[in-house]
Amino acid sequence: MKKQPLLFALALGLGSVGALGGSVSVPGTAEAAPGGSPGRPNGGGEEVPDYGDLIILLRNDNGVPVPSPTVMVPDPETGEMVDGGLCWQPIAAVDFPYDGWDPGDRVVVPTVSTPVDGGWLIPVDQYNCSVEAQFSTFTQEVDFGRINQARSPDSVFASQLEDVLIKLATADSTSLDPAGRMVASTCGIDEVTTTSTIDSPLQNLAVYRQLMLTGSIGVPLPQGAGVLDTAARGLGVASDKGGEVDVDTVAYLNQAMGLDVASTILPKLSETYREEVQGEIQLVTKYFLDYGAFGYSRATNFGALPSPAYIPATGPQAGVFEYLAVLDPGVPTFTIVQGPIMGAVFADEPGITTGNIGGFAQASDDTRAVINFMHDWPMPDADVFGTPVPCYPSTEAPTYDVMISDVSGLQVPKQMVDGSEGREFTVTVVNAGPDAASGTVTVTASAANLVPIAGSPWTFEFTDLPAGFSFGATEFFTIDLGERTTIEWTAVAEAEHDVNLGNNTVTAATSVKVTGGGGGGGRP
Repeated sequence: MKKQPLLFALALGLGSVGALGGSVSVPGTAEAAPGGSPGRPNGGGEEVPDYGDLIILLRNDNGVPVPSPTVMVPDPETGEMVDGGLCWQPIAAVDFPYDGWDPGDRVVVPTVSTPVDGGWLIPVDQYNCSVEAQFSTFTQEVDFGRINQARSPDSVFASQLEDVLIKLATADSTSLDPAGRMVASTCGIDEVTTTSTIDSPLQNLAVYRQLMLTGSIGVPLPQGAGVLDTAARGLGVASDKGGEVDVDTVAYLNQAMGLDVASTILPKLSETYREEVQGEIQLVTKYFLDYGAFGYSRATNFGALPSPAYIPATGPQAGVFEYLAVLDPGVPTFTIVQGPIMGAVFADEPGITTGNIGGFAQASDDTRAVINFMHDWPMPDADVFGTPVPCYPSTEAPTYDVMISDVSGLQVPKQMVDGSEGREFTVTVVNAGPDAASGTVTVTASAANLVPIAGSPWTFEFTDLPAGFSFGATEFFTIDLGERTTIEWTAVAEAEHDVNLGNNTVTAATSVKVTGGGGGGGRP
């Protein structure tokens, strides 16, 4: 494959979402009225939410919470009849008793335990939309597990996305594994392939977020990886392997990431609810991503994985993977099986085939299920017994990631005395590969008092710097600026085929002081 340069700022679409604010109502108990928020990371100083407050709700096919009917209820302070209803409706997994419960006049929907798809509606106070205390134990919390990392700051997502982009951009070839995870491969000597699977939860959450915001991560996705398919798989990779991704998980996650109020590739749906805002009951409009155009078929999805097909080595077949299976439970003995993903993991059950957010959640959970299966029945010594992932080395121009560490890449004196001679600075460039790199690094020193600094700028050349190696240069200099001031240093690395320009520049500063007369030693 042709390696692709990164053509946009890595923080594109990541830096502004966290400040969008807004809140997400969550049904609480009678002691805690709704108004909690999955929030936005770093969102306007709001407290980071407790994901344990997020519970399973009655939702329509689009994943939008179904509000309770409007109803007139008495104001608890004045007794005046006022508008009520339009509350989020939590679902209990099992029916619950009503014996001896006196709800009063404000809880009118429902008056009996109401069965719905997946459980029973829990009675909610139609004035303040809170779950009555005696029924709070019947709510079902959404289990986020590792997806809790969605609360990470924007800077973390930007860094994690950068790691993904570098892996894909510098790979000789990219592919999808049987679960749909992205794989970056480097072709070594003697046809030995080094593979790196993008399986970090944070990296996959960053991919999901960026795809939903812009429809692109900055480099081409592997063969067979559509935008929404990749986004769904990313959530599956990020989730706990023994957990479950469902509609509530997806909907709450979007709110936690700020995708409900940000500009996204999917249109928005809206609904109005009643909730308590700063002590007052108000009507609040909520927004939800519209997955109506998303279609999913489990059989089609896993019938095309891994992509490209490579199992068996002779005559690869789409939809086939390899895993460890029991040969003789009596001994016991095991064997390596090469067979269909659908049969081994899903017993050929079709799953949800209607698409929409339910299909999207199903796609995510299916990815999780395949990864879990592969962990439970792993290939023994895969490097020896496993079918090697094919690698197609690029014949295009070399690619590499040249970088300067913002911690140690540019070392300059923190303080010095004006008129000093023989002081030195050091600049270090690292090549992260995969190919050898050639280029220059330029160091510029500028005094705040605008007096030129002798020798600046300094340019150093490196040639055929191997992957994993560094190039360092040290230069001696003299400072004679005539007064107390500050020197601003900038180091910039330049290489023709560098795939990531976001780590090529670092800065530093030197404080310059002057001494008193009479042989020095005076105070500045």
